[in-house]
Amino acid sequence: MGLPYGGHLTHGAPGNFSGRWFDFVGYGVDPTTGLIDHTRLRALARARRPKAIVCGSISYPRHPDYEVFREIADEVGAYLIVDAAHPMGLIAGGAAPNPVPYADVVCATTHKVLRGPRGGMILCGAGLAERIDRAVFPFTQGGAQMHTVAAKAVAFGEAETPAYTLYAHQVVAHARVLAAGLEAEGFEVTTGGTDTHIIVADPAPLGVDARTARMRLSAVGMVLDTCALPYGEARGIRLGTAAVTTQGMEEGDMARIAALFGAAVREPGDVSPIAAEVRELVLRNPPYPG
Repeated sequence: MGLPYGGHLTHGAPGNFSGRWFDFVGYGVDPTTGLIDHTRLRALARARRPKAIVCGSISYPRHPDYEVFREIADEVGAYLIVDAAHPMGLIAGGAAPNPVPYADVVCATTHKVLRGPRGGMILCGAGLAERIDRAVFPFTQGGAQMHTVAAKAVAFGEAETPAYTLYAHQVVAHARVLAAGLEAEGFEVTTGGTDTHIIVADPAPLGVDARTARMRLSAVGMVLDTCALPYGEARGIRLGTAAVTTQGMEEGDMARIAALFGAAVREPGDVSPIAAEVRELVLRNPPYPG
């Protein structure tokens, strides 16, 4: 996916090694729906005949159709690489579609929604395993960090529990409530909602740009970053619900957070009452109880 539509820097950004070592061509989304345009993707693949197609993004709030990606990859003789860094935690909990049956390679981080240590994983079939192993070591990495390997094992063990499955589904439920709340506050939510933990919202209808919104939210203790919005120079704000779900917040808290977002973005004056309410919400749901 092209960077303006939610692609990651490692998907061909000029300043990243991927954009210097490989010839990436980005695909986009439908300007009306914000959804991946499979027709244009297929046409682009036929025209360019890529060696590999990368499916994945950092700010696409819907589930990719892995079956369609597989069909297109097969049609042009390309490998299908799925970057599941963001949805892997949901996939592990059964709250998002599994790309493994369709992809030649699935790569993901072990932090983010999966809640493991900072690191990554690569899944592939036996036919590619040796080549990928050599590409990791010695080509790009040195010795293994065994404490991180152990921490990954703990995270994978947690992901097998019923409690984790509940967490993964609750993350999605929270995101949908938060997205609806932000729409009610006047934000324009990309694609009209979410199927994942990700929400991308444009504060322009409230009369401010994303950078101003980010500063006003930071002033009350709500820290986030901006991200590209499809088809245009404007930027939006990107949110996720994994952390607040882990803290034990409930769906009612998501509606409250949406209201706090609206109040903070609209209020350029005294924001101390909003900041106090944010602090109270966090203290009631501490990330590390006890």
